[in-house]
Amino acid sequence: MKNFIHMIDTGISKITKYFLIILFATITTVMLFINSIYLYIDKPDFTINNIWNYAGILINIILLIITVIIHQYIKKRFPNNKYINKIIYLVYFILEVVYLKLVPIVPFSDMKYVTDIALSNFTDQIEYLQANPNNLPIILIFNLIFRLTTYDVFVLKVVNIICNVVTIYFTCKIYKNIYNKENRLVLFLGVSSISVFLYVNNVYNDIIFTTFTTIIIYLVTKEEHSKRDIAIISILSFIQFIIRPVGIILIIAICMYFILKKMNFKIVAIIISVCAVFYVIYAQVESMVIPKSDEPKEYPIWSFIQMGINEEEFGFQNSSHSTEWTFEDVKDRITELGPSRLLKLLCKKQCWLWTEGTYQVERYAFGVGQEGQYFYDTPITELVYDPDNSQVRDALEYLMKGQYFILIVFSFINCILKEKDKQIKDKKDLLGYIIIGLFCFYTIWEMKSRYIYCLYPIFLILATGGIEELLDIIQNKLSKQKIKYKKGES
Repeated sequence: MKNFIHMIDTGISKITKYFLIILFATITTVMLFINSIYLYIDKPDFTINNIWNYAGILINIILLIITVIIHQYIKKRFPNNKYINKIIYLVYFILEVVYLKLVPIVPFSDMKYVTDIALSNFTDQIEYLQANPNNLPIILIFNLIFRLTTYDVFVLKVVNIICNVVTIYFTCKIYKNIYNKENRLVLFLGVSSISVFLYVNNVYNDIIFTTFTTIIIYLVTKEEHSKRDIAIISILSFIQFIIRPVGIILIIAICMYFILKKMNFKIVAIIISVCAVFYVIYAQVESMVIPKSDEPKEYPIWSFIQMGINEEEFGFQNSSHSTEWTFEDVKDRITELGPSRLLKLLCKKQCWLWTEGTYQVERYAFGVGQEGQYFYDTPITELVYDPDNSQVRDALEYLMKGQYFILIVFSFINCILKEKDKQIKDKKDLLGYIIIGLFCFYTIWEMKSRYIYCLYPIFLILATGGIEELLDIIQNKLSKQKIKYKKGES
């Protein structure tokens, strides 16, 4: 049995490695020439890169070199100073609060519906909840936060900041679990991510989901697992799943890790059992909270898949959402497209999803250019109000795309270098399972680039590992040259 599992693990590990190499190489190549953009008529598009795209990349390369130099200096000058991290987190928190005060965006779209329902204690916008029962968990969380604090949307944004800090903290801990050493570079890259910084204005489920996901990965990548660890993994796996059903990908990845890497079927059985039991309980709660309707209002999964294969916007969410879509409709649509058109659609879809590079954060950070999109006006809101005529937005977009490009390039370097340590390789495979799972899921599901926001901690870890590997190679070559030089002198 062990030999059979080891054989499967070896095969899946190779597939994971080469898939990630191809994915990161493709993203890198495409981003060097094509600019995947979001149009504020709520539509994806492609343009050819201009000089500012390359300027964004160049600026980020310079900033990365400066960051690495500062990191190396701090590592040598203050090797065991724990206060540095605390100061960085505190400054980050303060800057986030200042940003929220300067850009006080009013929730819109799905954000508006979920906050309105939570603020009204489930007396308002109930039709939205009937159509989107998957948003009940985040509404329950928001409502609980309001009850414990005050009924003010700003509180949710502060919770987002706390979640960001927790996510970055546990991302650093995951890096230590994988590479068996601390690396403050992960922290530096995390707090300097513009897209992550700006995303706190989005009061929806993405940030909380990402925090739960990161904590789970941290616990799973520990060498030893106590009963408490397993209990927390199981409970958090259920919570992140109901917050965003795509969380099933993480549960599958965890189960694969424990079976293939640890050969521990007991933990897998516990996780699945706990999730199943809690889901049955949750289903009862959902039926009590959401009023029943005479007519079906919930969108079926076929509606999301139908949007995922719309040719006009290559899988981006459009106005085709309907409660009447069926499996037969999806099948007819695929038949109508044919193999060639379907393949072209899916290639454009995945290309845009993985190369857009900002998680559409400008939309959620600054608004869509509508009247009344801010609680009050500030000097900053005047600069970012119009999405089609804002130099601040344009500059931030190029910088964010440059940051994303750098993360992908060094993630690629991490993947192509041979990993000698099996422990590191096994834990990196877990991260690979999650990336591949989401790639496969959004091949058929409707897509937005913010849907892969939850992967930024993984990109941070892989990119930091790639940077460290590259630095080690450079240092080793320099050391060898010094030795040769000294021998030549003697």
